[in-house]
Order: sequence, then structure tokens, then C-alpha cells
Amino acid sequence: MRIVLAGAVAGAVLRTPVARVGFALLPVLSLGLLCPAPSLVLALRRRSRADWCAFGAFSAVLAAWITELSLTPVDTHGALFGLDLVLIALSTAGAATHAWRAWPQRPTGVYRGIGERP
Repeated sequence: MRIVLAGAVAGAVLRTPVARVGFALLPVLSLGLLCPAPSLVLALRRRSRADWCAFGAFSAVLAAWITELSLTPVDTHGALFGLDLVLIALSTAGAATHAWRAWPQRPTGVYRGIGERP
């Protein structure tokens, strides 16, 4: 008799390619407004310092982008326009790339269970 925990099933569902593509597309489809969301999910699941740092970095990018958006005039040229482009690129392409590369992939080996020999 095998007992399967709900967390193990949820972890297996989040490793599917559909979840990986969905979390990678989330920052792009939201135009960068949800850029910290995939990093937050990774940080909550893995509880590692690097994932929390990535979440903090993308949160800071989002805060900087919203601040820059509110303070920038409509007709922007020069350095302000370049800063806007960098922040938008980081919040969309940067967050999507991070979500795609850092997301846990499905294990390639066959899991046989605790105590069983491979």
C-alpha cells in the first residue's frame, strides 16, 4: 500500500512542461507587471537564498519601473528612454528567461520509492 502526499502530487504537477511554459510567459503576457510572481513561487517552493534574492531583484525592478513610469513625461528621449527600455526588458524578458531556466524540470530517472533498489 502506497501513501501519496498531496504536496508530492502538487510538486509533480508544477514540474510539467505546461506549468514551466505558463510561468515563463506570465511576465511577458502581463507586460512585466507580474515579473516577481514566478520567482516568488520558486522561492516559496525551494526556500533557498538564491531564489529569494531573485525574487527581491525582480521586485526591485518592478518598483523601479513603476516609479520611472510615474515620473517620466510622455515625450521621453535620451537617457530616460534608455532607462525605460532597460527596465521593461528586465521585467519581461529577464523574468521570463529566469523562470524558464530556473524552473524545476521533470526528473529523467524512474522513481521507485523509498527503500527500493534502482
